[in-house]
Amino acid sequence: MFSLWRLLGVSRLRGGRALDKKTIGILGATGYVGRAAVQTILSFTNHHLLLGGRNQEKLCKLFPMIESRADYLQVDIYNRELLYHFCGKCDIVVNCAGPSKQMLDRVASACIEQGVHYVDVSGDEHLYKQLMKRKQEIEEKELLFIISAGVYPGLSEIFPAYVAETYFDNIDLLELFFAGQGGFSLNAAYDIVCSIEEDTGLGMTYCKHGEAKKIDGPFHRNYSLPVPAGKRDTYPVLNEEFTQMAKRKKIKSAYFYNTYQNNSILNQFVMIKALEQYKTEEQKRASAKMLTEQFGEKKKETNDFTMLHLIATGNKNGKKLQLVSTFLYQNDWNTLSGIIAANVARLMVEGNRRKSGCFFVAEGVHVTKLIDIVGKQNIDLKHTLTELR
Repeated sequence: MFSLWRLLGVSRLRGGRALDKKTIGILGATGYVGRAAVQTILSFTNHHLLLGGRNQEKLCKLFPMIESRADYLQVDIYNRELLYHFCGKCDIVVNCAGPSKQMLDRVASACIEQGVHYVDVSGDEHLYKQLMKRKQEIEEKELLFIISAGVYPGLSEIFPAYVAETYFDNIDLLELFFAGQGGFSLNAAYDIVCSIEEDTGLGMTYCKHGEAKKIDGPFHRNYSLPVPAGKRDTYPVLNEEFTQMAKRKKIKSAYFYNTYQNNSILNQFVMIKALEQYKTEEQKRASAKMLTEQFGEKKKETNDFTMLHLIATGNKNGKKLQLVSTFLYQNDWNTLSGIIAANVARLMVEGNRRKSGCFFVAEGVHVTKLIDIVGKQNIDLKHTLTELR
């Protein structure tokens, strides 16, 4: 038997008040990202969970024997009554459902109306701009909305922000490489195809003094990363989340490199763009399927991993320093996205938050505290700091 109605007595989190009992709602709990978020909350907190998905029976089968910690509720994102009912029973909602390009701001709007905090794993600059139109309403209700709280974007901004806060007074040059081995869900691939259509992300571009600039000098076309990534083809790209982070941290020059095992993967993106294979819904889904098949190919002896490798040069207490830092998770990026989002929610409900409003993740929560708690969850984090003369 489901014990959903037990939630009717749960008190709500308002204005950042840390209450003794909190309920974290996970939408899309049956997906790869959602499952990781659920397991993270169960393993590292004592907070109560409300799990939402389209198939209530599947929810029960995936998470058996946790009735004391969680309740289950069938939710259809496109059914306003069911969605509002779900959000209204939570202190905070973590949206792991997708694809985000189809959902747009449906879940976020329900959270605003119901007065609950919100974390979006895959929301991007388009969702951010939509929500900023309701900035005053979000602030007046003393709510905190966190957008892009996954791996990329998300951790790709959290990690360099953490480095800037922890190791430097100022940074002259920062280079960040993202590498991974793992599959794409169809929802994630669909969002990528839509981003290609919308020109989200600027190729051959870097951030200089807080502004996007085309690269007119040398850059890395390939790079040898630590094991297990090894030598990778690289491509510089810049998104709004990374630009905002670099501007806030006053990084003079910041480069983000997406990396690939070989050019064939990058060529898939180029082909989708060049042939405009996103004009119709059928084309979008076909392109998404192609990407899932491409990224799903790997050698049998190769295990999934997610890596962020960072090189930064700057000053600390009058000394010129170089930091080489690697964040390695020995699993795929879908799982890590769920871990990141769950820990963002954890910090929010436990009072470790900046202020009310809508923010990209690197500004909305304390990045040093986030890296600290994530670093204790099967993460290999290495730093080498050298004084330059």
